[in-house]
Amino acid sequence: MNYNYMSNNVQPTSSKQVYHSIQNRILNFDLKPGEKISENQMCKEYDVSRFIIRNVFTRLNQLKLLTVYPQRGTYVSLIDIGYIEDLMVLRSAVEKEVLYEMLTRLEDDKRLSLVSKLEKNLKLQNNCRNMKVYNKKFQDLDTEFHKIIIDSVKRYRLVKILEDPMLHVMRWRNFDVAFVNKIPEVIDEHEVIADAIKEKDLNKAQKAIEKHLTTDSNMVARAKKEYPQYFTK
Repeated sequence: MNYNYMSNNVQPTSSKQVYHSIQNRILNFDLKPGEKISENQMCKEYDVSRFIIRNVFTRLNQLKLLTVYPQRGTYVSLIDIGYIEDLMVLRSAVEKEVLYEMLTRLEDDKRLSLVSKLEKNLKLQNNCRNMKVYNKKFQDLDTEFHKIIIDSVKRYRLVKILEDPMLHVMRWRNFDVAFVNKIPEVIDEHEVIADAIKEKDLNKAQKAIEKHLTTDSNMVARAKKEYPQYFTK
């Protein structure tokens, strides 16, 4: 499987830069689930002090992206599908509520203006249809698509509340898109959501967002079979 690793070759120097670099390497599978990493290793790679790396490791441990085992070392955390499914239920509930507010309270002219923004976004998404990895270009378009919807009723703070936990969903998305070449399916699901909003069909819109934000149990089973070392038991 090929993943999009670090976006540039500029060597991070500050604690914040190192933190985001290591976080991105975890999310993009440059550092794989279950892989052991050390403070010494990262000090050498980034040419920074142990103090900086220790602080970075602490923050990533708090986010559950790193796991520290006493006497054994620090490891990239395994993927916990149960946790991801719980997060997706929360995110789906938020977006269903947003769709309800939008389609019952938003004036038609504002709704159609929103649809126009979604359609412009979808045109750009379709340029990514043949991509094999969930790279930054498509990630940004995917995020923007949902943000357009949620911002329409000024509920994006709800998403911000879930921002740190949703990093685990981002890592899973990076895996599952590359695993089953899922970008065309994601785009198709977005188009159904946009069409439902255009048609002012609340039931269709909510069902579409639920399908879009539900993990595929068959794909999960296949992933666990082919990459058992990446997942919690």
